[in-house]
Amino acid sequence: MNWLKTYDTWTLERISRHLLYWSTWSILYVLTNYFTVYDRTLWQCISHELLVLPIKMGCAYFIAYFLMPRYLYKRRYLEFILTAMVTTGVFGWMLLLLYYEMIYPTILGKTGHYYTDHASFIYKGVELIYITSLVLGIKFFQNFLQERQRNQTLLQEKIEAELRFLKNQVQPHFLFNTLNNIYGMVLSNNKSAGESIVKLSEILGYLLYDSDVELISVASEIDNLENFIELECLRYDRKLDFRYQKSVIPFDVYISPLILLPFLENAFKHGPAKEEGKSIIDLKIEIINNTLSFTIKNTYNEVSVDNNLKSGIGMKNIIKRLELIYPERHELCIKRGKMFEVNLKIKLSKSI
Repeated sequence: MNWLKTYDTWTLERISRHLLYWSTWSILYVLTNYFTVYDRTLWQCISHELLVLPIKMGCAYFIAYFLMPRYLYKRRYLEFILTAMVTTGVFGWMLLLLYYEMIYPTILGKTGHYYTDHASFIYKGVELIYITSLVLGIKFFQNFLQERQRNQTLLQEKIEAELRFLKNQVQPHFLFNTLNNIYGMVLSNNKSAGESIVKLSEILGYLLYDSDVELISVASEIDNLENFIELECLRYDRKLDFRYQKSVIPFDVYISPLILLPFLENAFKHGPAKEEGKSIIDLKIEIINNTLSFTIKNTYNEVSVDNNLKSGIGMKNIIKRLELIYPERHELCIKRGKMFEVNLKIKLSKSI
């Protein structure tokens, strides 16, 4: 039974839950009176509880389902306290009359006007307060858990929406740069332009179909990176010294799609594209104890990199995605020396 479930109407399930609560409470109350008050029979204890139960329920439900939504949930605390006190007083007086007119003389066989004095009135009010307080406490705690669950759901939806937005930015950003590159190859009559289009089609298949998931195998992600590497190497040819090391990649570890591509794209964009003469890109990927270590270094043009870090989509995008997807599960270090260097470590998932 889901205790956090909310209802718009009084369904059979909801009624059953309330009957279970009051039945449990009544049984405990009957047994307590029967075993602690020695001059009462079990039938007297049951009759006594059945008579007072409607008043207890009426007080609890009036406060929980009328006063709380009307005043407490709207933060009108003083009005809630005052109306709750008046309600308790009214129901306490009704309970006192019930004891005086029926329970004591008829059920328990007792008479006497001392049952109508001030002390007895206060006692009945206190009796109602602790019974009602328990109901209100349960109701308030249930509302608290529901509100927390609702906030967590809204936060998760917000994060997922933001991730979708950031992920969708990667594709047009990447395609814009790649198509520009291929267009340049076509204009310069580069014989590799046709092969580049084939590689681009493979990458597009990955972007459109394979990457539309929360997690993907690291092997698939690296295959896409290697397609991109081949595409870029075709373009730059002798202008680029590309070095690549990769450890054995297990097939049972998973990563968020397109989380590594922006770093690689950034290295090509600000390496051979901006440097005169031969440029260097050094990439190393390894997985140790389910932790991915991704290191990429490239020669760079300092002005170009500064502009990219300040206004570029790629780096800001990927840093934000890492914070959202891998909070406290990743380390990112970016260094600028003779070469621009990115060191990324991610604690990977073992299952989808």
